[in-house]
Amino acid sequence: MTAAPDPAAWAARAEWFARAAAANAGPVAPKLTEREDRLLGELELAFCAGAWTACVLIAYALAEGPARGRADVDPEFELLRERRNALAHAGTADLPAEETLEMQAQSAVRMTLRALGEKAWR
Repeated sequence: MTAAPDPAAWAARAEWFARAAAANAGPVAPKLTEREDRLLGELELAFCAGAWTACVLIAYALAEGPARGRADVDPEFELLRERRNALAHAGTADLPAEETLEMQAQSAVRMTLRALGEKAWR
């Protein structure tokens, strides 16, 4: 069992997440479905807790629906899909280092929030 995250780290991550959400929301906050709203809440909790693998998996679940509706290939979504697949289908010995997972999680969060922001004005 892993220890609970340091309260200062949790607060710093929560502040970063809020800033990223605001920066990526665009002029009008996206209208989320109930599922998207719940997943976004789970993503925020996972991010604040430092559960980086969960962040990538949840971010993919959030981005998958909008990505399926696109006619063009989104390279950012494809990168997220590759990261998700690597984490979901790899053995624990194959997992990237924690620093790599953190970087991937932050990138996945940014991509997901951007996709939700773009969806808001489409």
